[in-house]
Amino acid sequence: MKHSLFAATAASALILAACGDDSSSASTSYSQSGSLYVDEAQQLLVITTDPFSIDQCVVTQAGLAWKSISQPGDVDSAKYSFLGDTLVLLDIDEGETDNYGDLFVGGSAGNIYGTWTNLPCSYNSSTGEKMCYEKEARYMTRTLKLSQGKATASIEYHFDVYLSDIEAVGYMKSYFMKELYNALNGGYYFDGDANDIFDVYEDEDYETLTRSIEKNNVQIIEETKTSQTFKIGEKTYTVTINKADQSFKFNYNAYTDEDISIDVTDGVKTCNAYTIRKVVDNSLCKEENLEHLKINNDPDEEFAYATYYRINNDVEFEECIKSIAVAQNNNTYGDDALYKKADDKKEAFKKRSEKLLRKMMKYIEK
Repeated sequence: MKHSLFAATAASALILAACGDDSSSASTSYSQSGSLYVDEAQQLLVITTDPFSIDQCVVTQAGLAWKSISQPGDVDSAKYSFLGDTLVLLDIDEGETDNYGDLFVGGSAGNIYGTWTNLPCSYNSSTGEKMCYEKEARYMTRTLKLSQGKATASIEYHFDVYLSDIEAVGYMKSYFMKELYNALNGGYYFDGDANDIFDVYEDEDYETLTRSIEKNNVQIIEETKTSQTFKIGEKTYTVTINKADQSFKFNYNAYTDEDISIDVTDGVKTCNAYTIRKVVDNSLCKEENLEHLKINNDPDEEFAYATYYRINNDVEFEECIKSIAVAQNNNTYGDDALYKKADDKKEAFKKRSEKLLRKMMKYIEK
């Protein structure tokens, strides 16, 4: 399993004007509500959201502006069933019922009303297959309370547990290191950036990193959780994490601030990768920051808005890594295709998890 902050962090950003305690070292809880209609004969439930407002850094003809934006209500529907005492919700989209369902426990078998906790699993209603990622439950607890006429979605983030797990695994077992090995062994490019040190491998996903170590003939000489010295061919490299700070900070479409600095040296030349990323708030919503802002131009949105303020040197770092890499070779990645089917399943689960969370987050309760 990789520790990229929760399986569903992209969707988590749809938390709106939620109530809760913002803290990087403690759990943060949010709760939202909407109206509920249940047709028990057809095993159908419909949740209707109320209109609400969110604060965003909006792109206007005059420039950037920090505005309170009104959002219309919406309607979500699902078919439900029970597997013993487990509730299965199958999303209905444009009249079509999804084959994959989300699983919830904690209520009573056969009774849709109650408090249900989401499992980090998806269920294929056609085959009966379940796909679960138990680790994700450590970072996020999602509950759905259903009562006559009302649905309340609650989320509790365990950011302290997430940080603790990354610390336990160490940054040297990250996606950043996998891509660094590939690039230093004459790969064509470094496919990553500094914040990939937070995307650490363990469990079955650790095999992805070991494959990179093996195929690039990496010999690890010395390692701590924040540094590693290794050889590729006749060259010796050292990676040092100078800074790796994360803090929990929510707005509508973003969730963490990051400050990262990493050195990679071959003993003669040192390449530094850095990233400073901040969730956009009123103080950052300024014209002078425009070149550093990530703008969401989704055509499905009514307006464009800024989510992150970001400064990095990805291009310069990639060029520097090329300059200290061993000679170009025939390094190929065809063996990764053997794992594509499993990776596709994991990605499909994550997308379904994000979709569920997006739906839950629309039930805003001021």
